[in-house]
Amino acid sequence: MRVRLVSLSIAAAALFLGACTTTRQARSVTPSGFLGESSALLERGKSGDEALLVYRNKSTAWRSYDKIILKPVTIWKIADSTLTPEQLADYQTLVDSFNATLLEKLSRTYQLTPTAAPGTLRIEAAIVNAAQAIAPLKVAKTIAPYGGVADFLWTFATGKPAFSGEVSIEYMIRDSQSDELLAAGVDKRVGGNQLGKATFSNWGDVRNILTYWSDTMVYSLCVDRAAGPCEKPRAGILER
Repeated sequence: MRVRLVSLSIAAAALFLGACTTTRQARSVTPSGFLGESSALLERGKSGDEALLVYRNKSTAWRSYDKIILKPVTIWKIADSTLTPEQLADYQTLVDSFNATLLEKLSRTYQLTPTAAPGTLRIEAAIVNAAQAIAPLKVAKTIAPYGGVADFLWTFATGKPAFSGEVSIEYMIRDSQSDELLAAGVDKRVGGNQLGKATFSNWGDVRNILTYWSDTMVYSLCVDRAAGPCEKPRAGILER
């Protein structure tokens, strides 16, 4: 009987790991304070396309907006206070790259502007509590005998693969002139269980998550504005 249970665990782990997920949504998240009083408006997201906590102003005429002011993405809080100056510099580089990627992708369908005007959204975002993966241990548990079973059980219990990185994001979208809040959200994602470039880099999981978020923000605004075709980010993602 014990052998059979182990076999079933191995089979379940194989199915679980077979998805080769690059990033997955966490089970829960707590706002950091970046959103201020707006966090009281947040509700649980209803689908895998949404952040864990979201607010949407139902009266927003998204099609009337064709310009965006993107405020520089900020680092709001760091969970691991033991990061060295070199690690902090790498983290800042990732956030700067995320900001540049957002600018480039949003510019494909919106006019980017620094000035408030009619038909202009103002987007503010903060990257919160980024934590590095432990790359050597992540590689070891992936290739070690029975490592898949142990990781499956750990992930089932905690919602996060062992030794993976994680990061949260908080954002607000406002009308640039009236300052009316149109949308807000808080999301948290963790690294997946794949072998690849991210596995061998401590910041690889965070990089993948930021890439996913940039694609998701562009996709969501595209859908809201009905500016299709809108490309939904899917590859390597395990939705909850």
